[in-house]
Amino acid sequence: MTTRRRGAGIGPRGLVAAALLGLAALPVGWLAVRAAAVRALPAASPNLAAIAPGDPSIVLARAADALLRQHGILSPATLAAVRRAATDAPLDARPYLILGHQRLLEGDAPRARATLEAGRRLDPRQRLIHLLLLDRYLRESRFAQAGSEFSVLARLMGPTQAPIATALAAMTLNPGTRDAVRRTLATDPDLERAVLVALARSDTPPADIFALASPAARVDAAGWAPALVERLVERGRFNEARGVWQRIHRLSPAAAAAPIFNPGFARVPASPPFNWTLVAGSMGAADIRDGGLAVDYYGRESGDLASQLLVLRPGRYRFSVVVDPGKTDPGAGVRWSLVCATGDHPTLATLPVAAGPARRKPGVDFAVPASCPAQALVLRGEAGEFPVPVAVVLRAPDITPLTGARP
Repeated sequence: MTTRRRGAGIGPRGLVAAALLGLAALPVGWLAVRAAAVRALPAASPNLAAIAPGDPSIVLARAADALLRQHGILSPATLAAVRRAATDAPLDARPYLILGHQRLLEGDAPRARATLEAGRRLDPRQRLIHLLLLDRYLRESRFAQAGSEFSVLARLMGPTQAPIATALAAMTLNPGTRDAVRRTLATDPDLERAVLVALARSDTPPADIFALASPAARVDAAGWAPALVERLVERGRFNEARGVWQRIHRLSPAAAAAPIFNPGFARVPASPPFNWTLVAGSMGAADIRDGGLAVDYYGRESGDLASQLLVLRPGRYRFSVVVDPGKTDPGAGVRWSLVCATGDHPTLATLPVAAGPARRKPGVDFAVPASCPAQALVLRGEAGEFPVPVAVVLRAPDITPLTGARP
């Protein structure tokens, strides 16, 4: 009996098997190379046209890109390629996005909605599908479903949702979709607030925004309308901004018309800039305490301690403030200043703060020119060559018209 040594030779059947394996390895290896290229190269790469012209990932990536670049208008050849790719990649949501959009263009709304909903089930994070479904639900008055799409988009977009909210807010100004959007937003106060903030930051007139807000949102205007006040102030519409601010906080006409708001330093919910802005930090602190403004300035660095935006009419005024008994160094650098809020911000008046053995009420006269529609009343600490700390309590700041002015 003869014994074949292992590895000494390969019989005919082994040679055939080895040849088949070798031939099979060629396409398998090529498939691996092609798959790696598809992952590594961008969809628009011309090399992919030769390497993997019919790969579903490439077909769908290019079609989705064309969908955005060509405003949804795709050629019949591209649509046919997408349909073939959908068969080869049944778990990819992009064919549902592309074909669903195409059915919308063709006016087949029921099939379009069903196609998009199928794509959403495959990929719940596909934003364009959610946007198309949102538009579809609003047009079909499916308010609960539209509200759900609003919620999902708000979560998916995160910090970048403002442009989307702005686009949706624009729909509230369109007579054809206004009522549908308002009814949808009524299902989710957080979504309504986001849309109102987007409107507040846009060019929408304040009256239109308040008219679109729900009764609950108007009551809770402090949650969204400060953005509107900020926008109006930035654009120099100071009196309009103060009127909106008064409406937000439901202030009486007398309180809103006072030259200085909250001169008694009460803890009221009204927000800056027409109420006090108080600072606390490494420079020092200004804090409301027992009906006064308690100031602790460390004297090491300069900066604002308290401020409020005013809208005094042109004319002559006197500014005064009560300083409680105390002791301040003659070199202390804390002073009030009135500065024009526009133009080159010229200073209208300054009033140093110095406490003495008795309560004092220093004051200064100043004039508001016609070129100064708004003014900043600022309590500022100015650091000197050597730190000079200041601890003082201020009360009842007041501005009284002298002649030719009605605040």
